[in-house]
Amino acid sequence: MKTRSLILLASAITLAAGAALVGRALMRPPPPVTIVKEVAAPAKPQQQRQVLVAARPLTPGEFLDGGSLAWRALPEDSLRVEHYTASVDADRRKIEQEVVGATPRRNLAEGDALTRETLVRNGEHGFIATVLKPNMRAVSIPINAVSSNTGLVNAGDRVDVILYLERKEMEMQSQDLPNGAYTLLAAQTIVQDARVLGLNGNPSGIGPKLPAETDENTSGGRSPIRVLYESITLEVTPADAERLAMAREIGALQVALRGGRQEGTATAQATHADISPAVTRLGNATDIFKLPTPQAVKTFRGEQQGQQTFAPTAR
Repeated sequence: MKTRSLILLASAITLAAGAALVGRALMRPPPPVTIVKEVAAPAKPQQQRQVLVAARPLTPGEFLDGGSLAWRALPEDSLRVEHYTASVDADRRKIEQEVVGATPRRNLAEGDALTRETLVRNGEHGFIATVLKPNMRAVSIPINAVSSNTGLVNAGDRVDVILYLERKEMEMQSQDLPNGAYTLLAAQTIVQDARVLGLNGNPSGIGPKLPAETDENTSGGRSPIRVLYESITLEVTPADAERLAMAREIGALQVALRGGRQEGTATAQATHADISPAVTRLGNATDIFKLPTPQAVKTFRGEQQGQQTFAPTAR
């Protein structure tokens, strides 16, 4: 076979093979498209801390106790500086001891967070105003160690207030009366069932705490100094506040402790007509200064008869 024919045959076979390969490639379906999705990284768990909250609704004047407190987990990004937070039991117990005895400044619902702004403690500014009951007033009256019943009356007790006229105040008005000033002495309960808010402006707990001052000259080392009270703060109605303001200008005041189990608690809103019959005068307390019965003597002047009464005088 001629060389030219062989070249043409080889070229034809090559072209046919190339055409077959190209056709096969064109007829093959395209490979499937692979879609790659970006998977977001899992979010890190948000850090939480235990926050002190109200276990039940609280009102101003209500003192916190163990049943008023609860702990709830809150996200850290929602916390404020004034929140009470703790991570271990020891810290929680310490915080609870710190707030027990405090009272809220405003109404709190169950679950509300307790903060340093919403609570006021004994001795802090505004404590007495917060513990006052609605429509009541706080009034201080001057007292001394005797009239305050030192050692018997403490903050939180309930007392009656007695007005009594002192003999030295009556001496100027009694020069022409038998037995001098004694006949004018009198006492009267003018306020009943008043709550004691503090002694010397100190509302500390159930009983006043003695100051840390001591007398080092006392045998045995250090001993507490006795507190002498000069004023007592009472929770009274507006009418009783006016009555006390007037009473301390005309006589001395003394408080009488009421029993904790006294039945039929009296209200402190007695009117003048209610309390006037309760005045105790000297004759109701003792017969020492009671004068003998005046003596009647018949007199005769000629035919005229008369009677003259002689009143005995004090010696």
